[in-house]
Amino acid sequence: MSDIFSLKKQLIVYGAHHNNKVNVIIHMVFVPTILWTALVFFSNTGPLIKTNPILNVFEPNFAFFFIASYIVYYVILDPIAATLYTPILLYMCHSATNYYKTNPNANKVAIAIHIISWIFQLLGHGLAEKRSPKFLDNVVQAFVSAPYFVFFEILFTLGYRPKLYKEVMYEVNKNIATFRARQKRRDIPSRK
Repeated sequence: MSDIFSLKKQLIVYGAHHNNKVNVIIHMVFVPTILWTALVFFSNTGPLIKTNPILNVFEPNFAFFFIASYIVYYVILDPIAATLYTPILLYMCHSATNYYKTNPNANKVAIAIHIISWIFQLLGHGLAEKRSPKFLDNVVQAFVSAPYFVFFEILFTLGYRPKLYKEVMYEVNKNIATFRARQKRRDIPSRK
């Protein structure tokens, strides 16, 4: 359980299944898209608590509380990165709620985009990464951490925490080498 609060361990598991450049780009596009469409769905609840309309920069719907819980988890993992990512997440929440409120077909459009986004991600894993996603092994990572780790891809590219990046990539490459060796042994027919 404590591993879900270890940024390094989570990044290693994520990186081992998201190391192919094509798959990484697919995830950089479609993970935020999946999150945004989920926020559209969660906007259906309307306000969950009464607040003064003057204070309502963000409607206190399920989408808002959902994204707030993500932000809390992200702060636990890395407060600086979370601080940088929070305005983006809040904007996504606000725009998803606005989209839901102003488009009568918001749910239909969001579900179509959501499904297409998942298809692209699965294709990225199967065709580019040639490694299955970790959905069932790590549900937290699949649905909660993925948006943060996509953001980390950008931060690492910009030079954020180079020591952590080096340590993570060392372990990621070891993990991938072990996986490929096991895969190769499995694919070699036994001699009789």
